[in-house]
Amino acid sequence: MFHCKSTVTGLALGLVAVLPVLAQGNADSGNQAASQGSGQMMGQRFGQGFGQGGGQGMLQGDRAERFAKLQKLMQAKQAANAAKSNNPNVIISLQDWTDPARKRTIPIKIYQPKSAGPWPVVIFSHGLGGSREAAGYFGEAMAENGYLSMHLQHPGSDSTLWQEAFKDGRIKIQPGNSQGMKQGLMREMKQGMTGENLRARVDDVKFVLNQLERLNSGAGAWHGKLDMSKIGCSGHSFGAGTTMAIAGQSFGAGGQRINVADPRVKAAIYMSPPVNLAGRDAKNLYGSIKIPGMNMTGTEDNSPINNNSAADRLIPYKNINAPDQYQVIFNGGDHAIFGGTQARALGQRDVAKDAQFHELINKLSVAFFDAYLKGDAKQKQWLKQNAAAYLGKQATFEFK
Repeated sequence: MFHCKSTVTGLALGLVAVLPVLAQGNADSGNQAASQGSGQMMGQRFGQGFGQGGGQGMLQGDRAERFAKLQKLMQAKQAANAAKSNNPNVIISLQDWTDPARKRTIPIKIYQPKSAGPWPVVIFSHGLGGSREAAGYFGEAMAENGYLSMHLQHPGSDSTLWQEAFKDGRIKIQPGNSQGMKQGLMREMKQGMTGENLRARVDDVKFVLNQLERLNSGAGAWHGKLDMSKIGCSGHSFGAGTTMAIAGQSFGAGGQRINVADPRVKAAIYMSPPVNLAGRDAKNLYGSIKIPGMNMTGTEDNSPINNNSAADRLIPYKNINAPDQYQVIFNGGDHAIFGGTQARALGQRDVAKDAQFHELINKLSVAFFDAYLKGDAKQKQWLKQNAAAYLGKQATFEFK
């Protein structure tokens, strides 16, 4: 048995979102901010322009008082926006599911179609330092097209990595010292990128799938709502690594190789996957993935956390030998384009350009899951015959 708690307030937005908002006087920038699952971009963008404008009054008093004021503001913003959808065909809810076996609570943001169902299921895993607020644009597109999209938050590698560091003073709020805050964020982020956290993330996905099976077969409101024979998985950055593990990527070397694939997942999308070969043969790591997949990255998709370059992101696709593999490289796309509109609050984001990327990501994602979960032959044909032309000069597209 597991415990489920619904809420409309959920997780606080996070200091990375609010501080630039206070500095720049942009009341809208905090919408879903800093939970974008792109912990790697936080360090690059955080602090740029801090102390240049309004909001200075919020930073008076001792550290505890400042944090309390900011946290109250974040919670109010979250309550107003977290469970709100502008799409009349989508229902959004926030729930906390507790796995008693691991004594671990997993916050989840659920994007539900208003159609009758049964719905195929898509699991989304955020990046390092993110939360269930990641990739809201993706969740709404999935639900609008008839998928239940479950956006998980993974304790230990989520936004608490940096939120707690601000709260207890390990990262200090220092107007004019953006470099010091950046270094502090990088330090805290790296502590979350561990094998233990990756395995916990995989177990989070499996636990949620187990509970969806139980709810679908039970007598409650979820009975018969889900098509559990049609499950997809996606994620950004560390979440893409989580997705690759679920899809069948091997870890370790020699006799110590580990595989934690979940056979219930039939197709996967990897947004900016992390790569850590550590001297191992890439074919041995990725060759064990046997399900259809789509690798998404960008020409500027570099990481300040694990030193992955844009070229490194191409390694998984090159070394997966299974059929029905796709790769899209967005021209000018950086690491933050996949996380969602909340990345805007980190400063110097081109909002219109990000929205264009999201439209492309959604179009490809829906076509891919329609083809390989719903068995839509027309969508599969579109991917192979028309997707490249649709993208034009905006991206490079290939498949094998």
